[in-house]
Amino acid sequence: MNLRWCAAAAAADAAARLGLESPRYRDEEGVWWTVAGGRWQAWRTDTWHAADPPARVEGPASDLPAAATDPRSPGNAGGSPELELGAAIQAAVGKIADAFAAGRLSSDAAEAALGELYALDEEGGVWTVGVRTARWHRFHQGRWQLVDTAPDPTRVVQREKLDDEGLTALRAGMATFLSRDELVPEPPSEPWLPPAPAPRPVAWHATHRVPPSGLAAWESPETRAQPFGSLTGGLEVELLERSGAWAHVSRPGGTLCWVDGRLLVEL
Repeated sequence: MNLRWCAAAAAADAAARLGLESPRYRDEEGVWWTVAGGRWQAWRTDTWHAADPPARVEGPASDLPAAATDPRSPGNAGGSPELELGAAIQAAVGKIADAFAAGRLSSDAAEAALGELYALDEEGGVWTVGVRTARWHRFHQGRWQLVDTAPDPTRVVQREKLDDEGLTALRAGMATFLSRDELVPEPPSEPWLPPAPAPRPVAWHATHRVPPSGLAAWESPETRAQPFGSLTGGLEVELLERSGAWAHVSRPGGTLCWVDGRLLVEL
């Protein structure tokens, strides 16, 4: 999934402009968000609840506008030529991480840029910096390994100085590395897996009745929100869950709403 960070307000505008139904986003804490009817909702306890949105959200790049570029955007991914190779890689990875976090790069573009930032040692080891932790990793014996220090500059490959044995080790190490799918030790973003809708019973059955006076109906159990309608007195409903004084009920046909659960009459 190609992802991008975006201001929540811009995400809501884009969802409305593109006509997206139930778009999915997540914040920096990993909480899932959506926009329904112009209102933000957060996924908590297996259902959506109305809530104030975070400052920014992460979502599919195709659905979110890119942030305006500025002079801090990464240009040459190879870093500054005046820097030693290890320092140049660290600086370039830092620029890519900043650009992704600001929404100027999508995750695919960031990962492609990261894929050009390697140092090779004489044993065929591949070195780079993790984009999320800013720590060095070395690809050796078929996997990435976290290491405590940058590569030793005296052992970083300078092809023109390698003998035949050194070239053989380098080629073997690179062949193993390039045969793997994980060409960077840390992808720019966590794997994308939006929440599934809350499971519902296959067969609807009434458990309670609305009192004769009727009940106001809310989209979510939030006292600050305004009810969107009401349930007719005597209507039979199915109680799905309780949250304090609130009751989440299903009406005939499967439509859901929240009501004052203290007033429901049990069948």
